[in-house]
Amino acid sequence: MSVREGSLEEPTRHPLGWKSPDFYDEAKLFTKLERAFDICHGCRRCVSLCGAFPTLFDLVDETDDGEVRGIPKQKYWSVVDQCYLCDVCYMTKFPY
Repeated sequence: MSVREGSLEEPTRHPLGWKSPDFYDEAKLFTKLERAFDICHGCRRCVSLCGAFPTLFDLVDETDDGEVRGIPKQKYWSVVDQCYLCDVCYMTKFPY
């Protein structure tokens, strides 16, 4: 059976490379977060799922250019703090 958007199948868990020094590199983390946030901002289908998404979208909407790149990196933590890894976004809405 193929995995499709909105299915009842459990999400695929990929191992975290927590033993790698790159895992603890804050600059690389911010690069990955900016990429993910940019995808979320472009879609906005998940706005009703949890507090992380409205927090992100409010931050984007407050920027001068309406883009993720305008968010100060230290404000990323306010989005991260709202996510408790429930995977509802991944299982129901995330099209990527």
